[in-house]
Amino acid sequence: MKSGFIAVVGRPNVGKSTLTNKLVNEKVAIVSDKAGTTRDSIKGILNHGGNQYIFIDTPGIHKPKHLLGEHMTNVAVRSLKEVEVIMFVLDGSQEISTGDKYVMDRILEAKETPRILIINKIDKMSDEEIKLKKAEIEEKLGTFDRIVELSAEYSIGMYRVIEAIDPFLEEGVMYYPEDMYTDMPTYKVICEIVREKILTRTRDEIPHSIAIEITNVERRPNGKDKYDINIYVERNSQKGIIIGNRGEMLKEVGTEARKDIEELLGKKIYLDLWVKVKEKWRKKKPFLKEMGYYMEEE
Repeated sequence: MKSGFIAVVGRPNVGKSTLTNKLVNEKVAIVSDKAGTTRDSIKGILNHGGNQYIFIDTPGIHKPKHLLGEHMTNVAVRSLKEVEVIMFVLDGSQEISTGDKYVMDRILEAKETPRILIINKIDKMSDEEIKLKKAEIEEKLGTFDRIVELSAEYSIGMYRVIEAIDPFLEEGVMYYPEDMYTDMPTYKVICEIVREKILTRTRDEIPHSIAIEITNVERRPNGKDKYDINIYVERNSQKGIIIGNRGEMLKEVGTEARKDIEELLGKKIYLDLWVKVKEKWRKKKPFLKEMGYYMEEE
């Protein structure tokens, strides 16, 4: 068999998480239309045709404005040095930006690692626009080992990704069991589910300002387990938005999150959500380390 690690990189909000989920055929990464949704590298594992593909969905590479942003970019850049293949995802419906060029500069630091360019969102493009996009790519970003056109949202052209990766896999061992589709700990998945439900309901200022933490799990052999979860925000005004009028927003978040968590765990649970203010937490190293968003070598 062949196997390999594939870094899925690009600037924020180009469809990396949607692509990873579709390739693995499981939901391993939360998805929203907010830039900066993914904060850590998330492995999605696909066993196909006797081979094992480990896709590493990374945070969008960008010039950071705070310590959390620095962590997110460092996570993505570090992954480039530890993989067999780099997949650079572009939103084909948009002009190549300085942000895309910034990502390309980071990719070039990996030197000899094979590079596959993904032109995503071709459902929004004509054949002529795709042709022009390829010329723009060559002019502004240079050459790639492979170029693949697809629409992750509508699962168009996904098989082409596997065909493009196959020549660069290495003969070797199976890194993960055949029934495993992610290496993310269950508690981390639960926190991400809660964060996703908030992302889909809030304005731009809120998504980047929330952090989720499980503070207690009460096991009940003869009843439903109880999960206490803190939602941290940076300002009192944000706390009010998430709680909502008469607690309606928080109730909706809790109801939807509980359904997904119960499906994940295969059992009924109680979910208690609490909203707390931690001023400027994205700039505070001790809190970031506590939440797993900062590592000493960074």
